[in-house]
Amino acid sequence: MQMHMGLVAAIAIAAARAAVHKIDVGKGGRTYTPDVVKAEKGDVLEFRFVGGIHDAVTGDMSRPCQPAARKDGAFSSGVFKGSPSTSEVFKVTVDSKDPMMVYCSVGMHCSDGMVMVINPTADSSLDAFKAAAKGKDGKSPGGAFGGQLGSPSV
Repeated sequence: MQMHMGLVAAIAIAAARAAVHKIDVGKGGRTYTPDVVKAEKGDVLEFRFVGGIHDAVTGDMSRPCQPAARKDGAFSSGVFKGSPSTSEVFKVTVDSKDPMMVYCSVGMHCSDGMVMVINPTADSSLDAFKAAAKGKDGKSPGGAFGGQLGSPSV
């Protein structure tokens, strides 16, 4: 029983340390705000759809505006009609410190620069991803996966 309580305490402490990164989607147009996030393993990305019609999809630097393979860490929010008074968000728990490319698959949004980077590196910067996405058609993975809907954190 003591070992069980110790495990519960360790999990609670780890959860308390996880940061929540609030990302506004569609605030002021075809944007993710912020468009660069540095996150630790266990942190939560909270996509808040505040304007327009958008989604958030993990992509690949070598295939911009195309969904990444459905593997650990990949996600798609599904399409949302944003509202400043949104009461529902899409939450993703970060499972690695590797770079993640995120794009909007709606229409030409990705091509127009609606992209962001989680944990950028010199080889996977926001500027490089935007340049690679220019002129590419956005492709939807066809539905939500890899995260969960929930209430916005305070």
